[in-house]
Amino acid sequence: MDEKKSIWLKNPLIIPLVAGLIVVIFQFGLLKLFEKDNELSYSLEEPKIHLDQNTIGDIKVKINNIETSLLVSQSARIWNSGGLPIKMLPIRYIFETSSSKFKILVVNHNTKPKHEFGNITSTETDQYSRKFVYDLLNPGDEVTIIFLTNEVAPLSVFAKGEGLNIKLIKPERGRLLFYLGVMTGVMLGSLLLFLQNYFLKKLK
Repeated sequence: MDEKKSIWLKNPLIIPLVAGLIVVIFQFGLLKLFEKDNELSYSLEEPKIHLDQNTIGDIKVKINNIETSLLVSQSARIWNSGGLPIKMLPIRYIFETSSSKFKILVVNHNTKPKHEFGNITSTETDQYSRKFVYDLLNPGDEVTIIFLTNEVAPLSVFAKGEGLNIKLIKPERGRLLFYLGVMTGVMLGSLLLFLQNYFLKKLK
C-alpha cells in the first residue's frame, strides 16, 4: 500500500475524529428519520417547593392578595419539533386536583427567541387551569410556562391542531438517547481501532 494512502492509519487522532463524526451523523439522521412535518413536543418538570411551613415554621407570604405558607413552582416546556410553523395554537394547562384550597398564584412565560416571539393570549381561566393561544411557533421555537401555586398537584398539558402530532418527552427518553449515542460511539471506535491495527499489520 502506498505510504501516502496509509498516513491516516498511523495518525492516532484519526480514529476518535472519525468515530465522533459518525456518531453525530448517526444521531442527526435518527432525528430526521423520525421527525414529523407538523409536531409539537413538551416536557414537564417536577414540582419544586420554595416555601414550606413544615421546614421553616409558621411563615406566610402574600401573592396577589392570597396568603400562603406553601409555595410551589412547576413548569412545562413546549417546542415546535416539526418542520412547519404552527399557527394559532391553543394549549390548556390543568392541575389535576379537586382541593378547594388550591390556587394558581402566578403564571409566567419564558420564550425562545426572547423577542419577537409572537402574541400569547390568555383565553380561559378557572381555579385549576389556564388556557393560552400562541399565535405562532416556528420550527425550533419554544416556550416555558412557569406556575406558582399554593399546593402540589400534577400538571397536564392539552393541545389540539389540524394534523398536529403531540409528543410528551420524558427525562428517561432523553437519557436513553444519550446512552445510545455513547454506546454507538464506543462500538464504532472499537471497530475502527481494530481495522487500523489490522491494516497496520498488513503494511509491515
